[in-house]
Amino acid sequence: MEVKDTMLNKLLPAVERAGVRMKEFYERRDTQVSFKGEIDLVTQYDLELERMLTESLGSVFPDFRIIGEESSPPDIGKQPGKVIYIDPIDGTTSFVHRFPFAGISVGVYIDNEPRCAVVCSPMLGELYHAIKGEGAYMNGKKINVSKTDKAIRSLFSTGFSYDRGERQKQAAIFARILDISQGMRRTGSAALDLCYVARGTFDFYYEGSLKPWDMAAGILIVQEAGGKVTDLRGCPHNLGSGLILASNGLVHDEYISEITAAEL
Repeated sequence: MEVKDTMLNKLLPAVERAGVRMKEFYERRDTQVSFKGEIDLVTQYDLELERMLTESLGSVFPDFRIIGEESSPPDIGKQPGKVIYIDPIDGTTSFVHRFPFAGISVGVYIDNEPRCAVVCSPMLGELYHAIKGEGAYMNGKKINVSKTDKAIRSLFSTGFSYDRGERQKQAAIFARILDISQGMRRTGSAALDLCYVARGTFDFYYEGSLKPWDMAAGILIVQEAGGKVTDLRGCPHNLGSGLILASNGLVHDEYISEITAAEL
């Protein structure tokens, strides 16, 4: 596929180079793990890939602020102006345990609106991208959300907080929506979960306690694939809220009803 968009032309080479390095790191046996929280991991490779991406993107997007998971305050929300959100390894726990569902997520925003997005999972051989108004693609082929129109026929994905107290609330929601669905699968990567909604593998995805870099790229990819992204009440999504609901649009309201009932 020929890439004509100037922004994407700048973004893709940097992410692809980082993807090559990520796969090399994954195949090594020298991962050094430290903890940001009781069960929240970070490796030397998260830090190295973020430095690599920050330097590469900073040189081709000099007027953008770059916000990375490992170099920004953990409580940072959505930011005004020109911003690039980077998650160097989305799914670090999977990466450490050699479960290949992990990837690089980069989302370009202008005035809080997504303009361009790339998610790369080199271990799976998957490269997703989207440009505002031009559709979503996996490995150069256009992708679309599923046509499943009933929750009971749908497959959903979710994720769980690193905070144990928050996990108890999420477990109650999980139990409720599991009962109205066909089943659940979990990758451990918010970016990939959103891409799998976009390509029609998952019909619905819900998660709380997220940061902007977890979902910045995936939001645009879902929307450009014809999907729907909202907050808990079905209102337009706020990147700083930490909570996201994404679907093919057809099962969205059914899931919202169950989730809001569980939260009450």
